[in-house]
Amino acid sequence: MSTEFETANVPHLTEILSYLPIEAEDTEDVAAYLKNITNLVALNYKYEQYQFAYFGLHLLYMTYIYFTMWKISKIHTERYNDAVCFARTYSGRNNEIDFENIGSIFEYSLVPEKELPKIFKIIDLNEGQIGIVAGLVDTRNDMAHASGKFELLTEISFDTNANSVHSSIRNIHSCMDEPLRKWYERFLLQLCAGEFADYRDYNDLIFEKMIQGFNLSVHELLLCNEMSLQSLRKEYPHHRNKLRQFEATLKQYCQNSGYIDE
Repeated sequence: MSTEFETANVPHLTEILSYLPIEAEDTEDVAAYLKNITNLVALNYKYEQYQFAYFGLHLLYMTYIYFTMWKISKIHTERYNDAVCFARTYSGRNNEIDFENIGSIFEYSLVPEKELPKIFKIIDLNEGQIGIVAGLVDTRNDMAHASGKFELLTEISFDTNANSVHSSIRNIHSCMDEPLRKWYERFLLQLCAGEFADYRDYNDLIFEKMIQGFNLSVHELLLCNEMSLQSLRKEYPHHRNKLRQFEATLKQYCQNSGYIDE
């Protein structure tokens, strides 16, 4: 679909998109996938087809779940590998997914949607919030059956359900705060160790290794930007200038991208 529809008028849509990757690196064309779904959500909402708009919103939600799962696998690799030993796929598809070597985040779609959130215990998402993820799957499934009626017929009902999706994403993101900070600290230690010496421009490093390489969202990039590097500068005084330069470049990158005010 080449025509882009206004997304700002759809409750919670713009906010939900800000938790999804800025420019994902995947074997599938994630950018086109997200763009097409976003347009379909906006178009259906515009013509008051609220239930179909919600179906698209839930696809965005599950995409967020998949990317978060992938990030957990990279940050808490050992705990993730232990957890997925008990994960079951849809019948007959066990050989189609290698949890320890995910090629595309959409491979997680081979796992029943209510099974995946159990792995979020790794990031201390509580049982109630894990239950909410499963409940949102049930809500979508109930609407998908040919029951002869529609469940979402008004802007208010759409807003209520979209808010539930948005709220769940915020809660998961909150639990990812500490893991993402750990990942960013490791990233900075790699920088100090000279592992990114080939990069002459830190803007390229931010884009290729953070935004693309780790599929960061706007909110996740801002979390990195807001993180204090004072303790690292004290611990590695000989890299103080390098850390300050990178910190300033990241702040400028966020400003130039319109994520924060100048």
